[in-house]
Order: sequence, then structure tokens, then C-alpha cells
Amino acid sequence: MAHGLADSEMKKEYFDDQQTLDDKLDKLAQWIKDSKHFIVFTGAGVSTSTGIPDFRSAMDTVLPTGPGAWELRDNQASRSKKAVVVHDMHKAIPSPTHMALVELQRRGILKCLVSQNCDGLHLRSGMNPKYLAELHGNMNLEICSKCDAKYLRDYDAAAGRLDHLTGRRCDKPDCRGYLKDSIINFGENLPEEEITKAFTHAEKADLCLVLGSSLTVTPAADVPRRVGKRSQKLVIGNLQRTPLYSLATVNIHAFSDTIMQGLMERLGIPIPQWIVRRRVRVTRETSSDGHNYEVLIEGRDPDKPNIPFSLFKTVEIKSDGKDMKQITREPFLFELPKDKIRPVNIQLHFFGHYNELPFDLKYEDAKHIPHEDEFYLFYNPMIGQWKKTKNPEDFPL
Repeated sequence: MAHGLADSEMKKEYFDDQQTLDDKLDKLAQWIKDSKHFIVFTGAGVSTSTGIPDFRSAMDTVLPTGPGAWELRDNQASRSKKAVVVHDMHKAIPSPTHMALVELQRRGILKCLVSQNCDGLHLRSGMNPKYLAELHGNMNLEICSKCDAKYLRDYDAAAGRLDHLTGRRCDKPDCRGYLKDSIINFGENLPEEEITKAFTHAEKADLCLVLGSSLTVTPAADVPRRVGKRSQKLVIGNLQRTPLYSLATVNIHAFSDTIMQGLMERLGIPIPQWIVRRRVRVTRETSSDGHNYEVLIEGRDPDKPNIPFSLFKTVEIKSDGKDMKQITREPFLFELPKDKIRPVNIQLHFFGHYNELPFDLKYEDAKHIPHEDEFYLFYNPMIGQWKKTKNPEDFPL
């Protein structure tokens, strides 16, 4: 059973004075500019500013989220009502740290992000999964136990069971295997694909930055350890001292957001605004009797279109302002008469974690629904507007 930090010295929180912090960030920024293979390793500390508590912070922590979950358990205490927390992790907005890492990856500066977090925020922030290794799983990801197909959900897919079975099955007609959540519990093996990716990059890295991790959980913590053991630069950003403190080239005692905001200023790279990213696929086929069109609405991973993504709570079909059909579960498949329906309005209702408004797909008639169409929907929660585009980089202002 996992517990908080037993050593009281390891629970102490330290803060570098401004001059010391500036000197360290100056040095780190130059190292990033000079690096050939820069990687980052993140822990729960990168998400505390979003309102998600960590696990091991002490009872006297300065974090607005309050003590870590395991620290509360070990002390048989409850979280204060004054703690600043989100009670639904799907409503958490990615932090400046999350968004800074996304921008570094987009520019090719960050070669791989290795994370212990299962809150899904790195993917939600826009990090390309090709450059992300989630060692402890993702609360939004299910995997088929038979064919290994992946399914993303815009809801909590964690089963909370020892066998990880979610009760859902693979969509593939020739498979129909049982789906399992991807969460890694203590004592379980890490996913081979993710851990291999992480150590492959650790072997190449000439610079590794750790953010918000106590580095007490192995084998995950062995990734930055490997960089340090190879006599490459290891920089640890954490309020508490870690078991790799003496191995690190530099230890920075500051909040993750403080580190990344200062770092991006020195690199001259603005931190992008976060937006909700959705990818939608619409297909139309003639029904077997030849009289109707069969229309299918699907969500897809924004970066990997072969991965289904459950995005919609309901889909409504309307014509001339009249409700024709409402579908409340996947697959969002419906039939339309070939010649009688005009105009057609397909209204997409999302899960609304960020108060997303419904989006209308409007067609002159059923024939004008494309045989196959794929596009992006980007939502700016600050202004409450969607943008439909074919360009994955065409974000709304």
C-alpha cells in the first residue's frame, strides 16, 4: 500500500530566493538552447495549480490544494473546506506549465514528455501523444484486452476494479474484446510501450527537467535517474528534496508554473492560450434497401485519427426546426430519407466540462451530407465560441 513520505525531512518545502532562482533559470534556459535531446519528466506537482491535489505534500504544505491525499490518509485527516480544489478533474484547466510544454513540443525543442500523471491534462492541453509517455495510465483511456485497440473518453473511464474491466467492449465486429482502463495501480507492471519510449529517450537525453515529482516511485523515477547516471544534465524542480537531490546537476525549489513561466520568458517563447480541441468524423452511406442514407457521427483523437474519442453526450437531428431524432449513446448512427428531408441540422451536444455550447452541422438536404468528412472543432471557453476548421493549427483567438 502506498503512503506519503515517511521521512519528515523529505516533507519540508523549500523556496529559492529570487536571485538564486533567476540564476538557475538563466542557466537552464541556456542549456535548453544548447541541448540536442531535451526531455521533461512530470509528477502531480504540475497539476496542483489546476486544483488537483497531489499525493505526498505535508500537512503544513503551502499548496492551495492542501496536503497530499496519502498524507491525509496517513494522518486520518480530512481536506479543509478552504482548500482550492476541483471536484471533477475533467473541469480542470491546463496550467501554464502544461501549455508551455505543449509549445516546446510543437517547436521541436522538447523531444519527449514522460509523465507519472493519470489526470489526462497533458493530452487535454494539446500534447501530441507521439511525444508523450504516460507511465501510470490515463483516466480517459481504455484498451481492448484482446486486440489492444485504444479508446479515448471525455469522461472518467477508470473502472475502480482490480481487474480493470470497464463493462464496455471493443467496437470492432471481429474482436468485441473486453475493454480495460489504463490506470496502473501500485504493484502492477508499467505499460511496455510507454516505459520503452521513456527509457529510449532517457538514453538519448542530454538534458532532463523534472517538474513536480517526489521521485519516490520506481520504476518511473528510474527514467530521470538514468539521465543523471549517464552524466548528462539533470535538473529537478520540486518544493521538496528528492532521492535524486545529490545526483541532480541543479535543484530548483519553486512552483512548476513559476519555473516554466520564467523559463519561457528567457527563451522568448510565449505560452499559448488553452483551447478545447475536438476532431469530428461524419460519414454517409446508402442503406441496404437503397431508400435512405445512413449517417454516422464520430469523435476522433485530434492527433491520432485512428483512435476513437467519445465526445458527445447526445446528438439531435432536426429538419425545418422540428425534432426528428435524439441519440443518447454511441454509435451515433441514424437514417434519413434520401429525398424528403431538407434542410438538415445535426446538433452535437458535448459533456460540457467547460460549459461547451452545442454545435450545429447544417446541410441543405441529406444529399449534401458528405460521404466522408473530417474536421476540427476548437472551443475557446473564455469567450464561449466554437471554430470549425480543417487546419489543426488554426486555433481561435
